[in-house]
Amino acid sequence: MVEDLPTDVRTVLEQLFTEGRRALEADDLDTARESVTSAQSVAANKLPESELRGELLHGCERIAALLDADGDTEPAAAAEYLAAMERRLAAVE
Repeated sequence: MVEDLPTDVRTVLEQLFTEGRRALEADDLDTARESVTSAQSVAANKLPESELRGELLHGCERIAALLDADGDTEPAAAAEYLAAMERRLAAVE
C-alpha cells in the first residue's frame, strides 16, 4: 500500500526530483539525467506495486525520453514533469 511509503524513500525521491528540476533550470542536463535515473531506480526497487509507483516510473521514462530528444522545449517539459512528480509525492499521506 502507498500509505506504507517509508519516510526515507519519500525523502530520497523528493531530493532527487528537486535536484533534477534545479539542474534543468541551470541547463545541466547530465545532472538531471543522473537524478532521474536514480529516482527511477529508487521507485522501481523501494516502492511497493501501486498506482504511485507506476506513475513515478512512467514520469521518469517520459523525462528520460525528453532529455534524449533534440530541441529547446524538451528540458522545460522535463522540468514540468519533475515538478508534477514532486507534487504527486507530496500528496501521498
